[in-house]
Parts: sequence; C-alpha cells; structure tokens
Amino acid sequence: MRYLIAALYGAAAAVPALLLHQTIPPLGVIASLLFSYLVIWWIGRHFGSRSYKSIAAMSWIAVLFRASTFGAGQELLVQGDAVGSSLLLLGTLVVLLAIAARC
Repeated sequence: MRYLIAALYGAAAAVPALLLHQTIPPLGVIASLLFSYLVIWWIGRHFGSRSYKSIAAMSWIAVLFRASTFGAGQELLVQGDAVGSSLLLLGTLVVLLAIAARC
C-alpha cells in the first residue's frame, strides 16, 4: 500500500511541475523543480526508506516523459523549447538528487 501511495504522490508532484514550468520562464521551472524535490524528499522522510523515494521518482519521470510525447490530438504539455528541455533534464537530475538525499 505504501508503494502505491508513493507512486501517487510522485505522479501528483509531476502535474504542478507540468503546468507551472511555462509560467514566467526561469521562475516557473525553478518553482516546479523545488516542489518536486520537496515532495520526493518528504516521501522518504514520511515512510523512512529510500525505496519509496525511488518509486515516487519513477512515477514522476514516467508522467513527465508521457507529457513530452504527442497525445491523441497531437498536443504536447512539455514542448521542445529551452524551458521544456530544461524541465526534462534538470527535473530528472533533481529527483535523482532527492533520492540520494538522506532521509
């Protein structure tokens, strides 16, 4: 059950990151990365294990990568511009750093 909760929190942390990263370009990306880091770090603090942080990070990355591919109506939530690319690259690094951080 805890693994499912960790996966849901990770996916739920990706949604504001997707919606926020295009607003006020440098600040939106910074805020979305900070929020994602804090959520994944908090999961480790709450459950007391790094494996839950890994599950949350994998679900965060899965949601983000799915949002960066074309949907049924050929829409993209993460575009291929500098802001979208930085969210993909820096976001992956940030969630990996959140896993590496001590609980």
